[in-house]
Amino acid sequence: MTRPLPRPRRRSTTVALRVALAAVVALVVPLAQQASAATTTSSCTSPSAALQLLITAGMLMLTSLLQLGVTTLVAELNHHPQLLAWCAPRAYLRSLGVLVGAAVIALALLGDILLWALLFRGLELFSTLELSFYFSGITFTSVGYGDVMLPTCWRLLSVGLAVNGLLMAGWSTALLIFMVQRSMELRFQNHSKP
Repeated sequence: MTRPLPRPRRRSTTVALRVALAAVVALVVPLAQQASAATTTSSCTSPSAALQLLITAGMLMLTSLLQLGVTTLVAELNHHPQLLAWCAPRAYLRSLGVLVGAAVIALALLGDILLWALLFRGLELFSTLELSFYFSGITFTSVGYGDVMLPTCWRLLSVGLAVNGLLMAGWSTALLIFMVQRSMELRFQNHSKP
């Protein structure tokens, strides 16, 4: 009798995500420092549109990597044999899985907002992290009250933040739908067994 081969570990995905995250951080931090230095040395006309678009592109990559990590985690957990065997027979356990997944997705979205808030605070565009987080949150979610705004010369970053928020909201919604569909598949598979 032969033993089945062990399943290979998926460390290459984790390593690739870490390398990509390090590369994006290595891109965004110097750009933010350059922009911050330009802000403190001259008036509000200093940051170019190209620099703001590069910062936005770096932030889009960084938040996409965070979302990709959450997506990979959720997908792996939704196909983990022991976890499926544990939660498939009972509706409340499947529902708990969806709720936990939704909480992880919400935390990832808050993490995206926090990354933008840290960028704005690092550029000294807001006096406190709380104010920076507030602006990031209302712009990321496209609420946009208008009570707090970026300086006029940095307003392209708010466009990038809004686009980033719409993209991440769509991605998160798709991931949540995947989890609900997977829960329903488990229900039907469980009922079709003799």
